[in-house]
Amino acid sequence: MKPPEDLTGGMLSASDSEEQLIGAMLEGTNTHWLAALARILPNKEAFTNDERSLIWAAILSLVSRGESVNLETLEPCLRRDFKVKDAETLLLMHSNGIASLIFDEGGAKFHAGNIAFAHARREAADASRLIEAADVGPKELAALLSDKLASIQRIAIETGADLPKPRALTNSLPPVKPFNFDWLPASLRPWIADIAERMQCPPDYAAVAAMTALSSVAGRHFCIQPKEQDEGYIEFPHVWGMAIGRPSLMKSPAMQATMRPLRTMEREAFQQFDTSEQAKLVSEIEAKHKRRALESEATKAAKAGATFDYGALIDSASEALPCRRFIVNDASIEALGEVLKDNPTGTLLYQDELAGLLAMLDKDGNQALRAFLLQAWAGKEPFTFDRIMRGTRRIEHCALSVLGSIQPGVIASHVRAANGNSEGADGFLQRFSLMVYPDLPKDWKNVDRPLDRAAEDEAASVFQTVEDLTADQLAKMGASLGRDGVPTFRFCPDAQARFNKWREGFELRLRNESMAPAFEGHLGKYRKLVPALALLIHVAEWQAGAVSLSALERALAWADYLESHAARVYAAGTIAEGDAARTLLRKLRDGSAGLPEDFTARHVHRKGWSGITRPDDAESACELLVEHGWLIPTEQASTSKGGRPTFLYRLNPRAKNSAAP
Repeated sequence: MKPPEDLTGGMLSASDSEEQLIGAMLEGTNTHWLAALARILPNKEAFTNDERSLIWAAILSLVSRGESVNLETLEPCLRRDFKVKDAETLLLMHSNGIASLIFDEGGAKFHAGNIAFAHARREAADASRLIEAADVGPKELAALLSDKLASIQRIAIETGADLPKPRALTNSLPPVKPFNFDWLPASLRPWIADIAERMQCPPDYAAVAAMTALSSVAGRHFCIQPKEQDEGYIEFPHVWGMAIGRPSLMKSPAMQATMRPLRTMEREAFQQFDTSEQAKLVSEIEAKHKRRALESEATKAAKAGATFDYGALIDSASEALPCRRFIVNDASIEALGEVLKDNPTGTLLYQDELAGLLAMLDKDGNQALRAFLLQAWAGKEPFTFDRIMRGTRRIEHCALSVLGSIQPGVIASHVRAANGNSEGADGFLQRFSLMVYPDLPKDWKNVDRPLDRAAEDEAASVFQTVEDLTADQLAKMGASLGRDGVPTFRFCPDAQARFNKWREGFELRLRNESMAPAFEGHLGKYRKLVPALALLIHVAEWQAGAVSLSALERALAWADYLESHAARVYAAGTIAEGDAARTLLRKLRDGSAGLPEDFTARHVHRKGWSGITRPDDAESACELLVEHGWLIPTEQASTSKGGRPTFLYRLNPRAKNSAAP
């Protein structure tokens, strides 16, 4: 414990501190320090000198009754309450002017702490001797030591001794890499550039939406085998995308513009389905009348004993083909399952505002839908529904892309959940590999011109061509049938060598335990992202043969760019925690919090302050302030029922003199 800089006399013993502290109190001019000193020395047992111990007991007695403390009030208190016959002489003996070494409350608290720490050390030594001599169990020993440590911690909190110096809370997002149009398939570049320029929005939004939408069309039409020989490691090109930004940054208009090719294909698919449905109804009516005529003939033949082809009675109505679904906006798990059952190559779940989907998945009762979406991300496994009323429905192939936008404040809470131990830590957020959180351009200009229809038509032709690819066409492009009968691409030799080199360094990074678990889990999904993007670029540019080094290098550039954006997103969770922590700290420092001196996270949550509306928000804010030294935690003993430990928090005394965070 370091003494105040203006304290003369060097490091004094506890006995010297007792003498100076009692002398200072007997002067009667510094009694406004007593409230703080009484918290450090709440009883007389800390004093080694019996006389000073009695005087301190009398002082505490007067303080507890709200009476003034001076020689005139102490003398009758000592005589009446502590049976000291010659109280006047006792007080005169210890009122000897040595208190001049104490100049302020800081010096007084130093001496009080010196006394209290010496007493705590004596108690700890006594406890140690008791433990050596006593025949008690581990729980009793732990309780005894815990009590002594709590006593020492209490003194440290009251005096500010050995407490950390508060550190500033960070409030800046890490930088992100800008988007490069060269990473896109050549046929999509003019289209995305046109959208970004006309809307004066970051090109990242349109680029991510376009690649996600195109990946949903590719779906399970074809796949890639990233390793040269391992047929068990395949990846389908469908991916999940998320655009993050403040309101009014043109996220939604940019995404809606890139959805136009899919919307056109969807409209045509519904028209074809309606025509097919009408033909099916006509066929059913025709079959119904034919059956009635055949039944009449069969009855006559049976009565006459004549021969008849009874197989003709079997219904021969034609079945309409299922509707090709390119976009799903909102569906229950059963309805979404039916869509994927009829669309084995996959579809796109598009929600302009992903906040609604994420909030729904967080609610009790939606665990099955969440699990279904988690499985549909890979596109490799079947899914079977078993319902009492509906029976068993099996989806042989679940392949789903997801696309939407979200605001930074909303995504921050899901980042915190991904970093925790709740259902949010199941890897759902990490599946949004195409996740971008770009900077807002500093300049803006009014661009009023027609859209580039030629560029849009060229992009739309890419979508339609990918949808119409046949197995024979894919074979001519370089795909061979894999073990599951899916057309499978491979890397060309130089691309394979490059991928192997990247994968080695990538896997070593994931294993060095230097990343937060949620961020590490996010990067782990790049095992699918990199080969999927390389394949998508390769096919969209109609390159013949194995996936080229050029396509792979652009996919790796995407991964490097997306990693910087993911780092910003996962840091945003900490920034949001910092905002909540700053709110709590500001109220604690200015006295407006209205919390007990020792409070819990539950006390904080009940206040309902902005950014601290959930229990997890309050706990995160308190933990962050502890981590940065603004709060001092004290763990409370668990109840007989067990459960998570509870902490009492107190503002670090040094926080009052530290610069605001």
